[in-house]
Amino acid sequence: ANALHCYTCSWEQSNWSCLKAEKCSDKDEYCVTNVASVGIGMFWLWSPSWGLRNGRITKKCSETCPHHNFSLGLASYTSHCCQTFLCNLSACPG
Repeated sequence: ANALHCYTCSWEQSNWSCLKAEKCSDKDEYCVTNVASVGIGMFWLWSPSWGLRNGRITKKCSETCPHHNFSLGLASYTSHCCQTFLCNLSACPG
């Protein structure tokens, strides 16, 4: 089987810093995007510069799809998985 390719980054503030493509291992089946944010609503968080005002983005290859979607007060943590070539370009889930 062809290895999956995903964008990868760790705890970046802007999605522009998350455009490094990486070949995943043969065990990896998912591209995962994690977004940790602090603020009031998604509309307030997303800035015109295609980044987060008060958030951090992590992208990686993964063997499993973590289903982390929770919020506590003003903080939230969301995970988005996909399974196609470089599918985790956007930091917005969906």
